Amino acid sequence: MPDERPLTGPPTLTLTRTEPGELRLPRSGWLLRIARGSAGRPALEVHSEAGLIDVSVLTTLGVTPLRGGRRSGRSASRWSLAWGQLPPGADVVEATFRARRRGLRVQALTIADAFWVAEVGDRFRSVTCSAGTTLVTARVGREPRSRTR
Repeated sequence: MPDERPLTGPPTLTLTRTEPGELRLPRSGWLLRIARGSAGRPALEVHSEAGLIDVSVLTTLGVTPLRGGRRSGRSASRWSLAWGQLPPGADVVEATFRARRRGLRVQALTIADAFWVAEVGDRFRSVTCSAGTTLVTARVGREPRSRTR
């Protein structure tokens, strides 16, 4: 797209460690938990205010590098995030968030040497994850409503 304004964001994301194995995302407030799946494999749990959104257990068969993406609703806080599993042989993931004529590319944060997460401070409609030779694009859905509303 010739009129798209690509921007490169900060290379890292600062997470708050709440308890051992738990990380809080700064913009969305979502919680990431490092857990153990079957056969002791690492797992990543993704929690929003609405509850558990996704569980990804490390596997070498059928790796899904881009597991999901969400953006804030009509709240005052504007954010988008994406997460997934590192493909075999990849140690860095770049996430490119897009909306109409603007884009924002950031280096994702690697978690437990098996997963990644990227969070940015604006609302976007799609995200493309690039890791090694892997390139995957998906829509970024709206955050689910909290169960307490």
